Amino acid sequence: MKRIIFALTLILGVTMTGFAQSDKIKEKATEKVEELNKEIVAGDESLALSEEQKKQVYDIHVKRIMEYRKVRKAGASKEEQQAVQKKYFSQIFKDVLTKEQMKARKEGKKKLQD
Repeated sequence: MKRIIFALTLILGVTMTGFAQSDKIKEKATEKVEELNKEIVAGDESLALSEEQKKQVYDIHVKRIMEYRKVRKAGASKEEQQAVQKKYFSQIFKDVLTKEQMKARKEGKKKLQD
């Protein structure tokens, strides 16, 4: 009986840790989406991300964070880590954002840095 309770407690603890990490990934992805939208809006308010674009960018960031952590854990070099980052960011910039949004982001980023 003690073994069963111990095993269940152990399984529950591992499961809760997994959910906590998943929440951190979701929180970080949401933060990145809001940061991108803020940069675009600073350049031109009329070009803010649509709900569909926000969902796409969010999904890409979740995948990016998960793959990046996997690569880091495997002991990848800096170049390999940067390649993962570049792959996903280029996907966002080429496939999701419009040219006008990219220009607005560039201008907004300058304004926010000043």
